[in-house]
Amino acid sequence: MNEKEDKDILSDTEALFAEFAEDNDEPEAKDDDNSVSEEEMWKLLIVDDEEDVHQLTRFVLDDYVYQDKKLKLISAYSAEDAKVLLEQNSNIAVILLDVVMETNDAGLKLVEYIRENQQNHFVRIILRTGQAGYAPEKQVILKYDINDYKNKTELTDQKLFTVITASLRAYSDIITIESYRQHLEDKVAERTRELQEKNEALVKLNEQLIQINQEKNEFLGIAAHDLKNPLSSIQSLANLTRTSFDDFPKQKLIDFAQMIEISSNKMFNLIKNLLDVNAIESGKMNFSLTQLDVFPFLQVVVENNQGAANSKKIGLQVHREEEEYKAIIDENAILQVLDNLISNAIKYSSEGKNIDIRILKGENTVCCEIQDEGPGLSEKDQKQLFQKFSRLTPRPTGDEHSTGLGLFIVNKLIHIMNGSVSYKGKLGEGSTFVIELPST
Repeated sequence: MNEKEDKDILSDTEALFAEFAEDNDEPEAKDDDNSVSEEEMWKLLIVDDEEDVHQLTRFVLDDYVYQDKKLKLISAYSAEDAKVLLEQNSNIAVILLDVVMETNDAGLKLVEYIRENQQNHFVRIILRTGQAGYAPEKQVILKYDINDYKNKTELTDQKLFTVITASLRAYSDIITIESYRQHLEDKVAERTRELQEKNEALVKLNEQLIQINQEKNEFLGIAAHDLKNPLSSIQSLANLTRTSFDDFPKQKLIDFAQMIEISSNKMFNLIKNLLDVNAIESGKMNFSLTQLDVFPFLQVVVENNQGAANSKKIGLQVHREEEEYKAIIDENAILQVLDNLISNAIKYSSEGKNIDIRILKGENTVCCEIQDEGPGLSEKDQKQLFQKFSRLTPRPTGDEHSTGLGLFIVNKLIHIMNGSVSYKGKLGEGSTFVIELPST
C-alpha cells in the first residue's frame, strides 16, 4: 500500500471505532457465552494480511448474534493459511476476504480455489479490499463467484453488521434449501431402491413361475409318456383276457395277471415319486429326527431288494465293523434313501455283478457307501445327478423302469436330515454313492 492509502485506512478505522462507541446498543447484541459449542455458532473466516483489520472486525462483531447463534471468528493472514483453515473447518458460513496479500491477486485465486477445487458454493464470500485498483469491482463481480464487494473504507460498524446479516441470511436459506434437496434426494433414492428391490423380487418370482411352468410341462410330458406304456399294456391284456378268456390255458392267464401287476407297479412307483417330490418341495412331508442305529434299516432294505438282485444273479455284500451305527435320522426318510440307492445299483448292474455296501463310523458321522460294477457315469451325466427328471445316459439292464426322480428325492431327504450325498466314479469304472449323516 502507498502512504496515502495507509492514512485513509487509519482515518476510517478511527472513525469506525468512534461510531461504534457512540452506538453500541444493537438489538442483536448479547453477552458472550463460552459454553456454546461450535455447532451452535456461525463460522466467519477473516482473510487479511493486516492485524488491525482482524482486531477491528472482532471488536465490531464481538457480541453479534443471528438466529440465536453467535459468531465464531477464525483468522487467516494469507490465502495459503486460509486454504488450510478451510480444510480444517467445515461449514464456514461467511468469508471476509482481502484481495492483495502475498500476491496482488491472492484473494481472487482463493475464490477460484474455494469454488472450483473445493466445490464449495454455499459459503458467502465478501471481497473486502483497500486497494480497489488491483481488483476493479465490475470486472471482479463478472469474473469471480463472489457474493459482495466492499471497499474497506465503506465498512462502518453498521454496514459490516448489515453485510454479515444479509450474508448469513442467504447462507441459512441456501443450507435450508440444500437440506430439503438432500432430503428429497434421499427419499427419491430410498423409493428407487424400494422399487428396484420390488422389481428384482418380481423378476425372481417371474423366473420361479417360469421354472414352475416348465417343470409342470415336463412333469406332464414325463407322466404322460411313462404312464402311457403300462396303461396300454394293462388295457391290451385286460381286453385280451375279457374277449378270449376261454381260449387261454390257466398258466397263460396267470402270466397276463403278472404282466398287469408289473405295469401297475410301474405306474404306482411313478405316481408315488411324483407325490413325494410335491410333498418334499411344499413342506408337507413330516419328519421326526431321532438318534437311531442305521444298520437295522440297512438290513431291511437289503432284504427287500434281495429278490431283484437274485433275479439278475447280482451279489449284495454288506460290510460292517461296528455293532451299531447311531445317527440323527428320520425312519421313513432313511428307508427311502437306502432303497433308492440300492435298487438303482441293482437296476443299472448287469447279470453276475456284485454290489458292495459298506457302513462306516466317522468322528461325528455315519457313512454308507453303495458301490456297483455298472457302467459308471460320464462327466456330463455327473453334472445332472440329483436334478429333477434327469435322464442319464446309462439305461436299466433288465428293462426296469426309471422315473428320473429317485436321486432327486435322495438328495432332498438327505439334506433334510442335515447330511450329504455324493458320487465317486468314472465312466466304465462303476459308481459309488456315499451318504453321510450326523451322529450327534
